[in-house]
Amino acid sequence: MLNKHDELLLKDLKLQPLWLLQLYVVLGVVAAISGFVIESGNLSKAACLGGGFLIALGAEKLVTHRIRKAALSLVNRN
Repeated sequence: MLNKHDELLLKDLKLQPLWLLQLYVVLGVVAAISGFVIESGNLSKAACLGGGFLIALGAEKLVTHRIRKAALSLVNRN
């Protein structure tokens, strides 16, 4: 039997579609590359910083999504 916290975590799978999580990573890569290519001082530094943040956020959310899908399959099996 699941507690309320686990139910809410599994419900979160529906709120964050896989394409959105992949979009975080893609936008992060584009921002980081543009930060290296465009040399305009603080703007390029901000693009690199923001791109790195989006890459990390997207990667973390993709891993969390995978863990929750595995948990959901175990719950549905029982």
